[in-house]
Amino acid sequence: MSRVCQVSGVGPLKGHRRRHPHSGAWNLRAPKKNHTFLPNLQIVTVNTPEGKVRLKVTTSVMTSEKFQEYLTGTRPLPKELTKKSRQHIKKK
Repeated sequence: MSRVCQVSGVGPLKGHRRRHPHSGAWNLRAPKKNHTFLPNLQIVTVNTPEGKVRLKVTTSVMTSEKFQEYLTGTRPLPKELTKKSRQHIKKK
């Protein structure tokens, strides 16, 4: 399963996990370990004229006005989001 928002495209970010102390002599420097920051993804079911569609959406997108219009039905979902996922079908 990918950890990417289907609406905004936000994905994991790479960075450093730091510990104290942040300054001082070289033998006291803060260790920096690699860390992956994951987006806060939630699964949302949206009713469309074609049927229900389940989307993985970040919480920041869920609170946006544009996405709220998708949920209430005042604005139709883009066609690339209304297509049913066919990843479960094996390719030959």
